[in-house]
Amino acid sequence: MSRAERAIFACGDAFGGGAAATLAVLYLFYLTDIVGLPPGLAGTTVVVSKVWDAINHPLMGVITDRTRSRWGRRKPWIFAGALLLPPAMAGLWAPIGDWESQSAKVWFVIIAHLLWTTVASIVAVPYGSLSTEITTDPDERSRVNILRLGCATFSAVGCTLVMNALVNAFTEGHLSVTALYVSLFVGFGTFFAVPLLLVARFTHERAPVAEHPDAFNLAVVVSPFRIASFRRLTAMYLCPSITIDIVTSVILYYALYAVPGVRTVLFAGIFAVVTIIMLPLLLRLVERVDKNRIYYTGIPLSILAMVGIAFYPSGTAVWPVYVLSGVFAMGLAAAQVMVWVMFPDVVDDGEVTQGARNAGSFSGVMVLVRTLASALATFAVGWVLEFTGYQHARPGQARLAQPDSALWGIRITMLVTVVILMGTAWFLARGYSLTRARVLELSVELEQARAARHTVAPEHPAHPDVPERGAHEAGEHAAGEHQPAADQPADPGR
Repeated sequence: MSRAERAIFACGDAFGGGAAATLAVLYLFYLTDIVGLPPGLAGTTVVVSKVWDAINHPLMGVITDRTRSRWGRRKPWIFAGALLLPPAMAGLWAPIGDWESQSAKVWFVIIAHLLWTTVASIVAVPYGSLSTEITTDPDERSRVNILRLGCATFSAVGCTLVMNALVNAFTEGHLSVTALYVSLFVGFGTFFAVPLLLVARFTHERAPVAEHPDAFNLAVVVSPFRIASFRRLTAMYLCPSITIDIVTSVILYYALYAVPGVRTVLFAGIFAVVTIIMLPLLLRLVERVDKNRIYYTGIPLSILAMVGIAFYPSGTAVWPVYVLSGVFAMGLAAAQVMVWVMFPDVVDDGEVTQGARNAGSFSGVMVLVRTLASALATFAVGWVLEFTGYQHARPGQARLAQPDSALWGIRITMLVTVVILMGTAWFLARGYSLTRARVLELSVELEQARAARHTVAPEHPAHPDVPERGAHEAGEHAAGEHQPAADQPADPGR
């Protein structure tokens, strides 16, 4: 891969990090304090709309696995999804707070969220699959995925900063609902769509594929769960995903009510600084240390830091909260990044075991898990606020004072989430089987397996009239410098 291609591909994950951050930071607040829904009902609408995801994401994975085109399997879908992102965001953030009918609001939110999740799946599933096929060299693949997850993290931080600035401007009366709306769907829609369009145009798919896809059957949808390493990695992904979504959702309430004086923008800034410091370290470690060890090493520090944040007294100097948040970010950021660095190794494991590279199915399930985790986080936070007596403001009203029960609900939610979920993640990571030595063995086994079956370069499908062996050779030749021959070891210099 050239440096330009690596950079373009990495920037494509601005959507993956930023879109999740915008929903985690603002969506529940948008539903309660702008649309005017009670927090329990607001969380429920998100969960209801996620039922479609149980079909949508795995189905998209199967579709991309079976796509054959001159542009490859993944890139045509990324291009189409990028074009649909701004219209989908226009529905997601529609300013419907002045509607009189509560039921009309609820149905509009559900339908708009259904459209959004469909478009997000069209983008996220093939992009996640492409991350396993952008190069066939395991070490280069790890480096590229760290870079793109770094971009996702920066995007999440940047979107969080902008989101908090927009929320503050809106709550202080400096920004109208219409201006907030236009900023969300035009500004963020463009920011997410443009890098993805560049990915579709300027990156390449390199992992060889079967010339003719297998017939579809329902077993393909659940086939990733037959791989033990995938089941464990999915759980390792779920734990920090729910953790970061709940903490991000609650931190706005924490800063407004539990420890007034804390600025949420500094939380995001600290996370960015920690990520900047850690990325070069992770790039060096990933070629020397087992990835699961990098994943779990900082988790105990994150748990201890959250204990301090959750019980930090209000009415005192707030700078220690920022120090604790930096320590908390170290373990959580490493876990978030390493999951997707390990994911291509799991796809390799699945290809060796199952005889086909169904990265789309694997990615579809992972995106489904991430989406359901986000919905579960919003649902849980909404009902915790409801049961602990949170007083939500109506459209046009000033922010209300909160009872002690709601303040403790905010604190305990963050603490329990981190202790239980990140503790589980630490335990799971210690038993992860795809060590660095095993990944290198899988690379050799893949070369041998691909040489034994008919494969072609994904972006250059063989002409149907070419004989089978000739088609194989034609696919290799057409790939040129973008694809090493399937029955030859990859040139490390590439």
